[in-house]
Amino acid sequence: MAFYADFSGHYEKIFPVREATFKFLDRWLSEEGRHLDLGCGTGGYCGQLTKKGRDVLGLDLDPGMIAQAEEKHPQTTFRIMDLQEISGLQPESFSGVYCIGNVLPHLPSQDLPSFLRSVKRLLKPGGHWIFQTVNFDPLLHFEAYEFPVLKFPEGDLEFFRNYTHTSRGTTLFRTQLMCQGEEVFAGETTLYPQNSADYLALNEKTGFNLLGHFSDFQGGPYAIGRFSASIYVFEKPEKKSE
Repeated sequence: MAFYADFSGHYEKIFPVREATFKFLDRWLSEEGRHLDLGCGTGGYCGQLTKKGRDVLGLDLDPGMIAQAEEKHPQTTFRIMDLQEISGLQPESFSGVYCIGNVLPHLPSQDLPSFLRSVKRLLKPGGHWIFQTVNFDPLLHFEAYEFPVLKFPEGDLEFFRNYTHTSRGTTLFRTQLMCQGEEVFAGETTLYPQNSADYLALNEKTGFNLLGHFSDFQGGPYAIGRFSASIYVFEKPEKKSE
């Protein structure tokens, strides 16, 4: 996880809290109960939701990310934890669970069904499960894909990202941050992409009800061939009365 440790000091410059993303979460997460952020990074959305009155627990595998989150957002609770460890949390203790920022594809495909069962178990009946990935539907047709360069005049930074050796099963995600032509850091990690039909089928098989599928946090409708985000909102069904 050395890449993420190196990345933590620059995370909020490259991926700041976006108003549209926060408003989306604020809309879909209940004002009651506790909420769980899976892959919280430096805790920006946890902190904003806490300020709005939510009770939020942020989880991230990287100690550097969690250290910054605790420093920046002392009123929010954070823990170092892998996605695959959430089964140890108390069942039905959350009104909402969300996983944004293309975190979910870090989970190996064979572990996704058990992970989704854990998410469902953690949610209270009627609770919402929200996750966002890159829209892999068009990307899986390419062996490689280069994202547009992100440029930041303050600090003269350029952030490069690409996928290589892409298949239905895996893709290699490479990143590089440059400052005035000098490399600040570079790293790579394996992702496990799924197309939208597979994500929908797996969640429905787990017992979630789909509430919405969007291409962006403004709530734009999902389009299978669009180079965009892919954002899903599911609900855990209410318990049937006897």
